[in-house]
Amino acid sequence: MKATIDNIVFECPDGSWTGTRWEGGPRVLAEFYAGLLGMRVVREDWLLIARDRTSAPRLAFDAAPADYRAPRWPDPAFPQQVHLDIAVADLEAGDELARELGATPLQDRGTFRSYADPVGHPFCLYQDPERSGSEAPGRIVRVVFDCSSPRVLAAFYAGLLDMPRRVEDTPERVVIAGADPDALMLGFQHAPRFDPPRWPDPSRPQQIHLDLYAEEGGDAALEEAERLGAMRLPAMGGSCPVFADPSSHPFCLCSPGQ
Repeated sequence: MKATIDNIVFECPDGSWTGTRWEGGPRVLAEFYAGLLGMRVVREDWLLIARDRTSAPRLAFDAAPADYRAPRWPDPAFPQQVHLDIAVADLEAGDELARELGATPLQDRGTFRSYADPVGHPFCLYQDPERSGSEAPGRIVRVVFDCSSPRVLAAFYAGLLDMPRRVEDTPERVVIAGADPDALMLGFQHAPRFDPPRWPDPSRPQQIHLDLYAEEGGDAALEEAERLGAMRLPAMGGSCPVFADPSSHPFCLCSPGQ
């Protein structure tokens, strides 16, 4: 089985459906990331943004429960679970744009800068030397998971997504990639106080999750995910089966027709 990453899905508080479009937190975040990444809304009933209808990954925005606890990095009482690494053509210009769109600066480490989006999800901006001086929009280069054991979680996703290359490999941080050097990578970093989600427990909500797609889906795809170490989670009315990875991060595994 070879699964691919279709959507990166954000939980958003204060979402409301007007009958034609989502407002509140989902709209705020969709407009924020669309401006930062040069994307546009490609679907309204389930708020989805992308460069165009055929590009991936796309970003989706779910309405979170009323008591949703957003991350407040670096406050250990409100830890992050997942964050995005975004490459920009010019770090100073990217910093200015992120602030104008509503980001809150969190730290400046020289080669990269960290922010919170308008809901509180952290993300990092990196200088992209290959696009230096251009006016290209930001590009998501990595989705990074906090976890207790980066190498264990990296091995799981490497098998599930056919991403055998290890771009980085230390006990504290692992980055994996597939054959395409320009495709999205996944990172896994050790978090001493990692507090995993316990979906669908509302007291331990997810913050960001992945929608995966298996072209050769069906029972074989579900069985392969479990063989690699995923745990099937309760069905809650969605169209795709939901799993937890070995660090309890939820993900959806969709097949043709779902």
